Amino acid sequence: MNTNNYNLELIEDLVRTQYGDYGGYIQIDGHSGADLFKLCNDHGIDMDKYFLIGLSAGEHTTTGIGKREKLSFMALVIETAEYGSSFDEIQKNIELNNGVAKAKKVHFNVNYSDLGKYIKRFDFMVATKLTKHISEIEILEDE
Repeated sequence: MNTNNYNLELIEDLVRTQYGDYGGYIQIDGHSGADLFKLCNDHGIDMDKYFLIGLSAGEHTTTGIGKREKLSFMALVIETAEYGSSFDEIQKNIELNNGVAKAKKVHFNVNYSDLGKYIKRFDFMVATKLTKHISEIEILEDE
């Protein structure tokens, strides 16, 4: 994953668990280019009023994954009335404002059984805190 395509430092403080034992990256493929926008829209966020810039999903119960049969989501959105309604228009307006933007967090829940409507594939990898002490690594393929 080319992390240069994303400013992950902006969202780093929004990702947390109780202990933070592991941390990492994720990539998601949708069925089309607007699947996560549709996910938000289908769960009560007016996507004519907002433009999605980030999305988180997590399980925060103490009883474990799947017990509620839902995932908690948080959409990070900006208002289209202030920034524009297309990616290019929003990008230009944010650049005109020296890269500063105001975003809103909107929370909702999604049934596990519905995730496949919006997400085609996902891949994630987490690392232990030991990786902080590694400056270079050679990874060998499993034989």
